[in-house]
Amino acid sequence: MKDGLLSEWRRKIGSWKLFFYFLLFTFYFLLLSSCKAKKNLPPQNSRCRLDYKSARTLVTLLKQNQVEYTTFNGKIKANVVIDEKGTEFSVSLRMKKDSIIWASVSSFGIEGIRFVATKDTLKFIDRLNNKYFVGEYDTLSKMLNTEIDLEVLQSLLVGNSVEFYMEDEKLRGGIDSCRYILGTIRKRKLRKVIRGKELKDPAQNIWMIDSTFKISRILFREFDSRREFDAQFQNFQPMDLPEGASKQVIIPYGLTYYIKTNSVIRVDFEYTKASVDKPQTFPFSIPEGYERIELKNGK
Repeated sequence: MKDGLLSEWRRKIGSWKLFFYFLLFTFYFLLLSSCKAKKNLPPQNSRCRLDYKSARTLVTLLKQNQVEYTTFNGKIKANVVIDEKGTEFSVSLRMKKDSIIWASVSSFGIEGIRFVATKDTLKFIDRLNNKYFVGEYDTLSKMLNTEIDLEVLQSLLVGNSVEFYMEDEKLRGGIDSCRYILGTIRKRKLRKVIRGKELKDPAQNIWMIDSTFKISRILFREFDSRREFDAQFQNFQPMDLPEGASKQVIIPYGLTYYIKTNSVIRVDFEYTKASVDKPQTFPFSIPEGYERIELKNGK
């Protein structure tokens, strides 16, 4: 019976690459921005009666409504679709802010992958194939030709922004579909795209819910390669808090990521349970006899 479940789990996951490649794509597209994007905002919706707010005001409100936590614990139902082929699994997620991400990926009650990311190291165990990976971020940075850090992935998992607003003098505020939107607008740059002169720098926009200023969508787009990362957040709910906590913490319990490269990837995360600021452990040890995965030439 167990052998049958293991075979099915191997078929669904395929290999360690499925989960690992998702992380690579996530890191890559979120870090395309680097505060240099030049992108138009969609036209304002004339039917919406939101008051205009400047980019500086929106940045302030965005910061005030970020998810604050020391530790984070979540149970996730996940579905990954790559070129219309889907795989479902569950994820047990633990994080310590600015320190570590720990994840256990399983199906049919069998753990297939255990993953840990710290500020300077990425590592995971592939229990299905008796393999493991340990590497520094510069290994993947060379593969992806971009910088990688821990903060980006942590932000994405709780619906926070990715600090692109730090150079807010380059930002423009607007209204789109009754949501506030932040992005970098240069109409003359847009004209170049329309006329076929593609931008070298990527573009990015952030949409915010008008009543809470929580992020509902983050879009990154690279014009010259037509690559895109689109993160959408919904079903905002309060999290479980430790006894005596005074401030409510709200996160999106539904997260959808669209990744467009040579393939089209959709990742759906649904939190079934989430809590903050409770004691956490992050167990990780490599079993004896496991084979180390060596990444060479971007493979």
